Amino acid sequence: MKVKKHCEILNRLFLFFVIGVLATSSQAALINGQNWADSVTSYTSQIQNYGGIFMDSTTEFWVLGQSDADRNGNMYAWDWDFDQDTVAGWRAGDAGEQIVVKFDTALADVAGDDLVIRMYCGKTANASIWVSEDNSSWTSIGSIAGAMAQVPGTPGCLYDAAFDFAGLFAGSASYVMVHRETIGNGSGMFFDSFASVPEPATIFILGIGAALLRKKK
Repeated sequence: MKVKKHCEILNRLFLFFVIGVLATSSQAALINGQNWADSVTSYTSQIQNYGGIFMDSTTEFWVLGQSDADRNGNMYAWDWDFDQDTVAGWRAGDAGEQIVVKFDTALADVAGDDLVIRMYCGKTANASIWVSEDNSSWTSIGSIAGAMAQVPGTPGCLYDAAFDFAGLFAGSASYVMVHRETIGNGSGMFFDSFASVPEPATIFILGIGAALLRKKK
Protein backbone atom coordinates (compact mmCIF):
# COMPACT_ATOMS: atom_id res chain seq x y z
CA MET A 1 0.00 0.00 0.00
CA LYS A 2 2.81 2.39 0.94
CA VAL A 3 4.65 1.63 -2.31
CA LYS A 4 1.52 2.35 -4.32
CA LYS A 5 1.03 5.64 -2.49
CA HIS A 6 4.66 6.61 -3.07
CA CYS A 7 4.24 5.87 -6.80
CA GLU A 8 1.15 8.07 -6.93
CA ILE A 9 3.05 10.88 -5.23
CA LEU A 10 5.96 10.52 -7.67
CA ASN A 11 3.57 10.51 -10.62
CA ARG A 12 1.94 13.69 -9.37
CA LEU A 13 5.30 15.36 -8.81
CA PHE A 14 6.38 14.39 -12.33
CA LEU A 15 3.19 15.80 -13.80
CA PHE A 16 3.66 19.04 -11.85
CA PHE A 17 7.21 19.18 -13.20
CA VAL A 18 6.01 18.70 -16.78
CA ILE A 19 3.31 21.35 -16.35
CA GLY A 20 5.83 23.69 -14.77
CA VAL A 21 8.29 23.22 -17.62
CA LEU A 22 5.61 23.85 -20.21
CA ALA A 23 4.28 26.87 -18.36
CA THR A 24 7.74 28.36 -18.09
CA SER A 25 8.40 27.60 -21.76
CA SER A 26 5.14 29.27 -22.78
CA GLN A 27 6.39 32.55 -21.37
CA ALA A 28 9.42 32.30 -23.65
CA ALA A 29 7.38 31.48 -26.79
CA LEU A 30 8.31 27.81 -26.37
CA ILE A 31 5.00 25.95 -26.40
CA ASN A 32 4.67 22.16 -26.49
CA GLY A 33 8.25 21.79 -27.62
CA GLN A 34 8.01 24.31 -30.45
CA ASN A 35 9.64 27.71 -30.66
CA TRP A 36 7.21 30.10 -32.36
CA ALA A 37 8.05 33.43 -34.02
CA ASP A 38 7.84 36.28 -31.51
CA SER A 39 7.61 39.43 -33.66
CA VAL A 40 7.41 40.77 -37.19
CA THR A 41 10.53 42.74 -38.08
CA SER A 42 9.47 44.10 -41.49
CA TYR A 43 7.10 43.55 -44.39
CA THR A 44 6.29 45.14 -47.74
CA SER A 45 3.25 47.21 -48.60
CA GLN A 46 0.90 44.56 -49.96
CA ILE A 47 1.05 42.05 -47.08
CA GLN A 48 -2.60 41.34 -46.23
CA ASN A 49 -5.04 38.68 -45.04
CA TYR A 50 -7.51 36.61 -47.07
CA GLY A 51 -10.08 39.39 -46.79
CA GLY A 52 -7.80 42.02 -48.30
CA ILE A 53 -7.07 43.89 -45.06
CA PHE A 54 -3.48 45.12 -45.06
CA MET A 55 -1.32 44.12 -42.12
CA ASP A 56 -0.22 46.84 -39.70
CA SER A 57 1.24 47.02 -36.21
CA THR A 58 -2.09 45.95 -34.68
CA THR A 59 -2.45 42.82 -36.83
CA GLU A 60 1.10 41.45 -36.96
CA PHE A 61 -0.14 38.70 -34.64
CA TRP A 62 -1.67 37.07 -37.74
CA VAL A 63 1.65 35.28 -38.39
CA LEU A 64 2.98 35.03 -34.82
CA GLY A 65 2.66 32.39 -32.13
CA GLN A 66 0.90 29.08 -32.57
CA SER A 67 -0.96 28.14 -35.75
CA ASP A 68 -4.51 29.44 -35.40
CA ALA A 69 -6.01 29.74 -38.90
CA ASP A 70 -7.45 26.22 -38.95
CA ARG A 71 -9.84 26.08 -36.03
CA ASN A 72 -11.49 22.78 -37.00
CA GLY A 73 -8.18 21.06 -37.79
CA ASN A 74 -8.90 19.86 -41.33
CA MET A 75 -6.05 21.83 -42.96
CA TYR A 76 -8.56 23.49 -45.30
CA ALA A 77 -8.08 27.23 -45.47
CA TRP A 78 -11.52 28.38 -46.57
CA ASP A 79 -13.94 27.10 -43.91
CA TRP A 80 -15.38 30.53 -43.24
CA ASP A 81 -17.86 29.25 -40.62
CA PHE A 82 -15.06 27.65 -38.61
CA ASP A 83 -11.63 29.09 -39.38
CA GLN A 84 -10.09 32.38 -38.39
CA ASP A 85 -8.69 34.77 -40.99
CA THR A 86 -5.45 35.09 -39.03
CA VAL A 87 -3.01 34.81 -41.91
CA ALA A 88 -0.98 37.31 -43.92
CA GLY A 89 0.70 37.21 -47.30
CA TRP A 90 0.11 38.35 -50.85
CA ARG A 91 -2.32 37.97 -53.70
CA ALA A 92 -1.56 37.59 -57.41
CA GLY A 93 -0.58 41.26 -57.91
CA ASP A 94 2.59 43.08 -56.90
CA ALA A 95 6.06 41.54 -57.24
CA GLY A 96 8.83 41.66 -54.67
CA GLU A 97 6.69 41.20 -51.58
CA GLN A 98 8.36 39.82 -48.48
CA ILE A 99 7.96 39.39 -44.75
CA VAL A 100 10.56 38.97 -42.00
CA VAL A 101 9.80 37.45 -38.59
CA LYS A 102 12.03 37.27 -35.54
CA PHE A 103 12.61 34.50 -32.99
CA ASP A 104 13.74 35.76 -29.58
CA THR A 105 15.15 32.28 -29.01
CA ALA A 106 17.10 31.59 -32.19
CA LEU A 107 16.55 28.44 -34.22
CA ALA A 108 19.52 26.08 -34.27
CA ASP A 109 20.59 23.38 -36.70
CA VAL A 110 19.45 20.15 -35.05
CA ALA A 111 18.97 16.63 -36.40
CA GLY A 112 16.27 16.68 -39.07
CA ASP A 113 14.13 19.67 -40.02
CA ASP A 114 14.68 22.96 -38.19
CA LEU A 115 11.93 25.29 -39.43
CA VAL A 116 8.30 24.72 -40.36
CA ILE A 117 6.03 27.31 -41.98
CA ARG A 118 2.27 26.71 -42.06
CA MET A 119 0.79 28.43 -45.07
CA TYR A 120 -1.53 28.44 -48.07
CA CYS A 121 0.27 28.25 -51.42
CA GLY A 122 -1.27 29.02 -54.82
CA LYS A 123 -0.63 26.58 -57.68
CA THR A 124 1.82 28.91 -59.48
CA ALA A 125 3.29 30.52 -56.36
CA ASN A 126 6.98 30.55 -55.59
CA ALA A 127 8.90 32.08 -52.69
CA SER A 128 12.45 31.78 -51.41
CA ILE A 129 13.19 31.24 -47.71
CA TRP A 130 16.14 32.92 -46.03
CA VAL A 131 17.55 32.95 -42.47
CA SER A 132 19.87 35.35 -40.67
CA GLU A 133 21.54 35.84 -37.31
CA ASP A 134 21.54 39.63 -37.50
CA ASN A 135 18.85 40.70 -40.02
CA SER A 136 21.67 41.82 -42.30
CA SER A 137 23.54 38.83 -43.74
CA TRP A 138 21.11 36.30 -45.23
CA THR A 139 21.42 32.63 -46.23
CA SER A 140 19.00 30.82 -48.55
CA ILE A 141 17.67 27.54 -47.12
CA GLY A 142 15.20 26.62 -49.84
CA SER A 143 11.94 27.63 -51.48
CA ILE A 144 8.21 26.99 -51.49
CA ALA A 145 6.57 26.35 -54.85
CA GLY A 146 3.01 25.63 -55.86
CA ALA A 147 2.07 22.64 -57.98
CA MET A 148 -1.01 21.78 -60.00
CA ALA A 149 -3.38 19.35 -58.25
CA GLN A 150 -1.13 18.52 -55.33
CA VAL A 151 -0.02 20.03 -52.02
CA PRO A 152 1.46 22.61 -51.97
CA GLY A 153 -0.84 24.15 -54.52
CA THR A 154 -4.08 22.29 -53.93
CA PRO A 155 -6.78 25.00 -53.92
CA GLY A 156 -7.88 25.91 -50.42
CA CYS A 157 -5.41 23.73 -48.51
CA LEU A 158 -2.97 24.74 -45.82
CA TYR A 159 0.47 23.17 -45.93
CA ASP A 160 3.40 22.68 -43.54
CA ALA A 161 6.63 23.49 -45.39
CA ALA A 162 9.66 22.13 -43.50
CA PHE A 163 13.31 23.17 -43.91
CA ASP A 164 16.57 21.61 -42.76
CA PHE A 165 19.55 23.92 -42.12
CA ALA A 166 22.06 21.08 -42.52
CA GLY A 167 24.78 21.91 -45.04
CA LEU A 168 23.22 25.32 -45.67
CA PHE A 169 23.31 27.33 -42.45
CA ALA A 170 25.31 26.55 -39.31
CA GLY A 171 24.51 29.62 -37.25
CA SER A 172 21.58 30.54 -35.02
CA ALA A 173 18.59 31.78 -37.02
CA SER A 174 17.00 34.69 -35.22
CA TYR A 175 15.32 35.96 -38.40
CA VAL A 176 13.36 34.20 -41.14
CA MET A 177 12.45 35.93 -44.40
CA VAL A 178 9.98 34.80 -47.07
CA HIS A 179 10.54 36.58 -50.40
CA ARG A 180 8.09 36.41 -53.29
CA GLU A 181 9.55 35.15 -56.57
CA THR A 182 6.56 34.98 -58.96
CA ILE A 183 3.47 36.99 -59.85
CA GLY A 184 0.35 36.19 -61.84
CA ASN A 185 -2.80 34.13 -61.45
CA GLY A 186 -2.55 31.52 -58.71
CA SER A 187 0.62 32.98 -57.20
CA GLY A 188 -0.89 34.05 -53.88
CA MET A 189 0.63 32.86 -50.61
CA PHE A 190 -0.65 33.38 -47.06
CA PHE A 191 1.24 32.47 -43.87
CA ASP A 192 -0.24 31.27 -40.60
CA SER A 193 2.83 30.56 -38.44
CA PHE A 194 6.61 30.15 -38.29
CA ALA A 195 8.11 27.68 -35.81
CA SER A 196 10.81 25.21 -34.97
CA VAL A 197 10.08 21.51 -35.41
CA PRO A 198 9.02 19.96 -32.05
CA GLU A 199 11.97 18.76 -30.00
CA PRO A 200 12.03 14.94 -29.58
CA ALA A 201 12.83 15.24 -25.87
CA THR A 202 9.78 17.42 -25.27
CA ILE A 203 7.55 15.08 -27.27
CA PHE A 204 8.86 12.23 -25.10
CA ILE A 205 8.07 14.10 -21.88
CA LEU A 206 4.59 14.99 -23.10
CA GLY A 207 4.01 11.38 -24.08
CA ILE A 208 5.00 10.12 -20.63
CA GLY A 209 2.80 12.73 -18.98
CA ALA A 210 -0.18 11.73 -21.12
CA ALA A 211 0.44 8.04 -20.39
CA LEU A 212 0.55 8.68 -16.65
CA LEU A 213 -2.70 10.61 -16.82
CA ARG A 214 -4.38 7.79 -18.72
CA LYS A 215 -3.04 5.25 -16.22
CA LYS A 216 -4.36 7.29 -13.33
CA LYS A 217 -7.82 7.42 -14.89
